[in-house]
Amino acid sequence: MARFSERYGYVKPNDVIVRECITEPIKNSIYNWFSMLRNACGNKYETLEKVVWIQFLNKKLDDFPYHDPFDNIDIICKFLDNSRKEWYRKLDLIEFAYPYIKNIISDEEFKNKIKQLNKEFERHNFAYRLIDGNVVEITAECEIEAIENAINDTNSNIRTHLQTALKHISVSQEPDYRNSIKESISAVECFCREITGQKTLDDAFKKMEKAGVILNSEMKKGFEKLYHYTNDSNTGIRHALMNDSNAPTADEAIFMLVSCSAFVNYLMKKKFKCKM
Repeated sequence: MARFSERYGYVKPNDVIVRECITEPIKNSIYNWFSMLRNACGNKYETLEKVVWIQFLNKKLDDFPYHDPFDNIDIICKFLDNSRKEWYRKLDLIEFAYPYIKNIISDEEFKNKIKQLNKEFERHNFAYRLIDGNVVEITAECEIEAIENAINDTNSNIRTHLQTALKHISVSQEPDYRNSIKESISAVECFCREITGQKTLDDAFKKMEKAGVILNSEMKKGFEKLYHYTNDSNTGIRHALMNDSNAPTADEAIFMLVSCSAFVNYLMKKKFKCKM
């Protein structure tokens, strides 16, 4: 339910997704997240601080400000609180710290911490989420769930394609939407080839029924058209780019990643049923 100030027009609901900047509430949420991680990591948090100091901030180890764990000093939070630091560098820091945090705390606690951060991003209408170690521009919970399920429940080849597609749209590096789309559709192609033994997605679709996987004909046609979109010479996804007028955008890359992940999940269920 809208709050009093929103219902009576004193404050308009924020319908605009926050992109390419970090507001004070979002910055405070990230700050508080790392503060809570300090408690969860205990004495090992200092190890994380040292790694950030040396490898992320590129400082001298001799200059590292050693301090008592209970002192109100936190190198990471100090960096986040610095208004002169670019917004995207603060998201870089989250990605950088991700694998180290994962190795310090338990799997269950780690998953909960990631959920907490994403919940805060959602609460503040932030356009980004932390998924599989990458900060990506995506908002809907069902979209996140589709990608995570496809990554977690498939074999290494399909997982690699989807993880690479994620990295190509990550805000921590120069986005490469063409290659993100290429990797997304390659995940579907890889799975379909695995099911049918065919070399291309077109040929695999023709052999699906023979392999025991029955697809709705209209749904199959729809996905075939998406596959043909990636083969369109104008987009430069699978062919040399002729001009930049039809270059894919972030919207297309995210749409294809979500769609391909959802389709992989759908095929997994179909494949499982045909084995029963």
